[in-house]
Amino acid sequence: MDLKILISGLDNAGKTSILTALDKKFDFQKEIMELKPTVRVEYNTSTFLSNRVYYWDMGGQKQYRELYEKNRDTYFAGTDLIVFIIDIQDKNRFDLSLEYLDLILRYFQDNDMEKVPLIVSFHKFDPQIRDNDDVNDNINYLRESISKKYPNFKILFQQTSIYDILSIVQLVSYGLSVFDEAFFELSTLLEDYLEELGCTSLILFDHNGIIISEFYSELDPSYYIGLLENIKEHLFILKRMLEEETNLSAEDAGNNFISAEDNFLSYLHRIQYKKYNYYISVIIEEEKKENLLEKFPDLVEDILNILKSIFD
Repeated sequence: MDLKILISGLDNAGKTSILTALDKKFDFQKEIMELKPTVRVEYNTSTFLSNRVYYWDMGGQKQYRELYEKNRDTYFAGTDLIVFIIDIQDKNRFDLSLEYLDLILRYFQDNDMEKVPLIVSFHKFDPQIRDNDDVNDNINYLRESISKKYPNFKILFQQTSIYDILSIVQLVSYGLSVFDEAFFELSTLLEDYLEELGCTSLILFDHNGIIISEFYSELDPSYYIGLLENIKEHLFILKRMLEEETNLSAEDAGNNFISAEDNFLSYLHRIQYKKYNYYISVIIEEEKKENLLEKFPDLVEDILNILKSIFD
């Protein structure tokens, strides 16, 4: 299946930086600083499970917004997912962002396409402003305004930042997950194994570092930041392996545990089906390691069986 994802928002909202960060996974800040405004549309492709994904990165300048409005069929027809980016730090342009969103969504309303999922990202939600009351009030205002105006759309709201790569990976992952029934099978499987293995977190990444499914146990809030840092480290390792064309060997199971803070262990395990690699990320308490090693082969086998049903 081919999927078309529309990445829209005003100029300087951060659309292209999101795609760049998603591709690079690490050491991407300098490249983002050198990005130039998108001219009309830029195209990127990737795969997700059995799907070929086409990202349409839409320029947000006034002349391009006017062009899209005049040629709506050319740009909006055949869209499977809308991702709309709002710069949460640019309050002066909130109204203009909402006008642009309305321009896009009117096309989908006029063509009975309100079932197309919409993700609204409140971007540039950087670590230093997350506790800012004004910023969080603005997020609530935008969320309520959009939800009230478009009740027939299925809308997912997220906060993202280029300084939090996990937030960007999740942004795209959640959108893609609605298109493949196998996602729901994998989600059920991981949810069951999270409890059976006693994991703190259990995540399945595809070969691009996109999250296919993820589950977390109840965790003391004081451990949460450390957990996220361990998961981000797995993303960095995964990206480096891809760029250096190296892999974690399946035979190394049990030898790739990395000690983390507060008596936690992190573990990244590669599995392969046909030409693609997939990665299981595990964060677990040290005392539960033996249980994980005993039952982990069953998890791998069950995941491979689902992948087999997708590709065979």
